[in-house]
Amino acid sequence: MERVKVTDEWLYKYMPVVDAAIIQELESLVDTEYEFSRKFERKMKRLIKREAHPWIGVVKNIMKRAAVFFIGVISATLIFTMSVEAYRERFFEAIKTFLEDSVLYSYFSDEKEISFKNSEPTYVPEGYIELERIESDISLIIIYENDLGEQIVWEQKLVVDGGSMVLDSEYDSQETREIDGSIASVYLYSDGYVMAYYEHNEYVYLITADRLGSEELFQLIDSMLN
Repeated sequence: MERVKVTDEWLYKYMPVVDAAIIQELESLVDTEYEFSRKFERKMKRLIKREAHPWIGVVKNIMKRAAVFFIGVISATLIFTMSVEAYRERFFEAIKTFLEDSVLYSYFSDEKEISFKNSEPTYVPEGYIELERIESDISLIIIYENDLGEQIVWEQKLVVDGGSMVLDSEYDSQETREIDGSIASVYLYSDGYVMAYYEHNEYVYLITADRLGSEELFQLIDSMLN
C-alpha cells in the first residue's frame, strides 16, 4: 500500500471534503419531525423574549420613576399594543404588562430591610416527596417529585424594589380563589401543565406542576397559611 504523505497542501485539499461529508452525515441524523413539548416551548419563549426585547428594562425604569400615575402616558407612547394593569397590595405595588404571549410583573416596594422567612406547604399531594431545596436571602424553591417523575415546584420570592417576573399567558383556562384576603390564580394547560400565582404580604408565590388539578394547587397555597 502506498503511503500518503500528509502535508499542509494535502490537508488544504482534502479536509474540506471530509468536513462536508461529516456535516452531511450529521444532517441526515437530525429528526426534522420532532415536536417539542409545550413546557419546553414555554421556557424557550421566555428566554428568547428576554434576549430579543432589551426595551423591557427601559420600560421598567420608566415605570419605576413615573409610578402608577403615568401608566397611561407610558402606554400611549409605546410603538406596540399592550395593556397595563396596576393594583396596590399592602406591602408593594405590582404592575402587570401584557406582552403578546406573556405577562411581565414589575414590583415596586418602599419596604426596607425585611428578613426573609420561609413559607412552605404543609400539604403535598400523595406520592410526592421533596427532591431538592434551594434557599437564598430572598427566595425559597422546593422541588417535589413522584414515582412517575412528575414534579411540583414551589417558589417563594421576597418582593424587592425593581424586581420582576415573566409568566406565560398562553394557558387554556384560568381559575381564581380568594385565600386569606389575596387572590390566587391557577392557569391550566391542555397538556396537564398547571401554574399558580399568588401574592401575600411581602412575598410572591409561583407553583408549577406537571399534572395536577386546580384544587390541589389551591390546597397547597392554603396549607402554607395554616
